[in-house]
This record gives sequence, structure tokens and C-alpha cells, in this order.
Amino acid sequence: MGKRSDVVGRAGANALQNGMIYTRKCGWIDLGHARPDGARDLWDRVRFERGTPMPGNTTHIIPMIQGMQRFGVRVGTGSRFWIKKGLSTAQKERVALGIYLDVSEKFERLQSYWPFRWFTDSGFSAEDLVSNLIGFYRAVRPGPNYIAMCHPVSKEEALDIWDKFGLPGIHKNYLPLPFLFHRGSPVCAMLPPFLSSITPAGPGKLFGLVRK
Repeated sequence: MGKRSDVVGRAGANALQNGMIYTRKCGWIDLGHARPDGARDLWDRVRFERGTPMPGNTTHIIPMIQGMQRFGVRVGTGSRFWIKKGLSTAQKERVALGIYLDVSEKFERLQSYWPFRWFTDSGFSAEDLVSNLIGFYRAVRPGPNYIAMCHPVSKEEALDIWDKFGLPGIHKNYLPLPFLFHRGSPVCAMLPPFLSSITPAGPGKLFGLVRK
């Protein structure tokens, strides 16, 4: 969850590492969340099968963790997942997205608990999960300018939206879908096609959670 002073406009937004930008197709985007770093590490583990081999060599295990540092304390959450070997690229994309969304949801839930809720309203902020999704696509299918494809507005217009509806953190969004504010009132919208071409896999035949 950003601050009003973090709001930027469309000029050069794709190259920025941090900041808050409002877009007409994807709502608020946290450019820090939209960085591809964490998703790229996961994707490399999945596509190159870099996990720990399991007996029989038909599956491997990888960890996935999300964390943050706040008030001098670093915290995180994550899980270990088994993944079937020999999957197609399309199947690996689906598995990677399923894992990424699972851990992202757990991390947002962590921020909603004590003690963080005493100091921040960050958990499930309107922009969090959709920003993570953009970061995933930037890692797995690099090349397109996803930020520009979301149609960012000027800084002045973004600030007007912020002042009218308040900081995004007060609008809770529990799904990786855009929360749009420029249509008169906040509405949850469908993802644009360029952010919905990969269907996340659920736990089952392709991957699953490693139970402790």
C-alpha cells in the first residue's frame, strides 16, 4: 500500500521500480509489487525443474516465499510445493501462477493480522494482487509493456482519484482483479486479455502443497 506522495504519472512508468500509478484497465498498480524479480525466481525453478528431486524422480519440491521488512522487522510467509516433472511449457506456466497466487494470498492475509493491522491497512489493498499478477506476467512472458497496456493516466488525474476515493488500502480486494475508481464508484472489473491468458492450476495432478 502506497502513500499519496508515491503517486506517479504515465511518463516513464514502465521503467520505475517503485511508486503508485493509476490505470484505466488495471486500476491502481504498485510498481514495487509489479516488479518481476520474485516471480522470475519461481518461474526459473518451475521451468528448469530446479527443485529437490523426490524418490522415483517423477516430482520435485520447490519453496516459494514472500516477505517484507517493516518497523525494523522482516517477516514472510510461504510453503513448499511438489511439482510433477516433464510438464509442457503451458502446464508449467499454469503451475507457476497457481503457486504464485497461493503464496501472494497468504502474504496479504499475514499483513491483515496483528501486529501489522495496528500500524498499516496494507493487507489486501486494492492494488496488491493485480500488481503481483503484472509482475508474474513480466517474468514469465517478458517483452510486452504491460504497464502501458493497462493505460496509465496522468499524475494529476491519478491524484484526483486518490483524493476522491482515499488511499487504496481502505478498499479491500481479495482477488487478483482490477479495482477501478474512474467510473464514478469503485467497481471490481474483469482482467484484460493480456493478464488472463494463463489459467492458474489448482493443487491436484500437476502440483500440490508439501505437508509438514
